[in-house]
Amino acid sequence: MNTQQTFGNLIRSLRQQRHEPLRVVAAAIEIDSTLLSKLELGERLPTIQQLHNLANYFNIPLEELTAYVIADKITTSYDYSSTTLQALKIAESRIVSYLDKQNE
Repeated sequence: MNTQQTFGNLIRSLRQQRHEPLRVVAAAIEIDSTLLSKLELGERLPTIQQLHNLANYFNIPLEELTAYVIADKITTSYDYSSTTLQALKIAESRIVSYLDKQNE
């Protein structure tokens, strides 16, 4: 997992590694090529169904693709700032605490 890569860059990279045009991948995941282009450019984020289809098509865990989308949502909504980083650390602490309680 390349954490510096956006969801769109990841999808474009996977498609290009397979030497497949937009229209082929778009048809396979049941969207039009314009929408796939917007996803790759970061102009749109995928729906849950589109995420499922992309995960299946590229044989990538759904959780990994979802994590990229969540990261993109955070950075596009709150920008790259020390406050955003602080908020992420708080969220991480809460999630770790929650998971620890679930494992007891």
